Amino acid sequence: MPKDRQGHARIKRPYNERLLLDLIRANGAMSKAELTRASGLSAQSATVIVNRLVDDGLLRAGASVKGKIGQPSTPYSLDPDGVLSIGIKVGRRSLEVACMGFDYGIMQQLVQRYDFPHLPTIRQSVVRDVTQLLDALTPAQRARVVGIGIALPDELEAWEATVGAPDGAMADWVSADLVQELEEIFALPVTSLNDASAACLAEIAVGNSHGHDCFAYFYVGTFIGGGIAIGNKLYTGQKNLAGAIASIPTAVTANGKAAQLLEGASLHYLEQSAEAAGLLSDIYYNNHARDAAAQAVFDDWLRVAAPQIAFAAVTAQAFLDPDAIVVDSSMSPDLTAQLVAAVTRAAHANYDHRGLSGITIVPGEIGLSARAIGSGIAPILADYALDEI
Repeated sequence: MPKDRQGHARIKRPYNERLLLDLIRANGAMSKAELTRASGLSAQSATVIVNRLVDDGLLRAGASVKGKIGQPSTPYSLDPDGVLSIGIKVGRRSLEVACMGFDYGIMQQLVQRYDFPHLPTIRQSVVRDVTQLLDALTPAQRARVVGIGIALPDELEAWEATVGAPDGAMADWVSADLVQELEEIFALPVTSLNDASAACLAEIAVGNSHGHDCFAYFYVGTFIGGGIAIGNKLYTGQKNLAGAIASIPTAVTANGKAAQLLEGASLHYLEQSAEAAGLLSDIYYNNHARDAAAQAVFDDWLRVAAPQIAFAAVTAQAFLDPDAIVVDSSMSPDLTAQLVAAVTRAAHANYDHRGLSGITIVPGEIGLSARAIGSGIAPILADYALDEI
């Protein structure tokens, strides 16, 4: 039986159960007859499995639907309370903690913004917020929490000067092990993944990626990051750094060194420009009305960021030959749409596409909470889906 690092037993559902759960997750409510046809199982096997999943609280029966011929059929859907998890996103500027349902919906979410991720404060906040979310559940719901996922950037300590933290204030991250700490405190298995990979996982599982199952994923947050989906499954690479687009060189600076994508295409620099103009940077993360000055600052950032992201997108197209490039951000949906439109224009206007299969750039469908959602999905995937991360 699989176990987590602290030796807690994990119970992976049998293959055929996970097969039917995946089919319902992908297609919505399905009858036993539909599941039989889609799975290739016998009618008897499908019926036995569906009945067991209903008895175990993972599926629920809907109202019977009368067809043109034959007996009425009953559609079965995922029960949101069937399996629960906690998703945590530790970012360079904010912390998100969410309670996730079996349908990958957010049941409750807590958000905290800060100037920089001070580890002792983050520890305290994470424990407080996870405890609050767990305490809000009924005893029956609490018994169905299967794990915790945590998404955070790699090498947080390396960003101390960039995010304006005092010298040494982020050094503790070098030896931090939040996974072990959370497992010991909450007696639940904890899954850790890169924050951009978590966002990509959320796009795969919830966003549907406009029907594309092979795509390169760009997430523009405080700093830009990315992920790769192959066969509708997250590809993480040998060291969990696949899709690390922030490090793509985009230009040679005056000192002869190549600048990286993160230096021109990250929201950290939009925030700096906004603050220099006397504006509150959070106006770009919500749907508040923005005046001409705020839009002008955004447009200036976009003129630099969009061509650089377009260069990275064309590069990804050449190396991966994906169905699409998916671009999402933590900004409000209207600004993400402007970003995607500008990247698309630059990709087609500025670069020669000979030798490529073409390039399709589409917006992501999740936005600000993508990283928290992805981290919450990971523990559920581990035992209730055919594919793990």
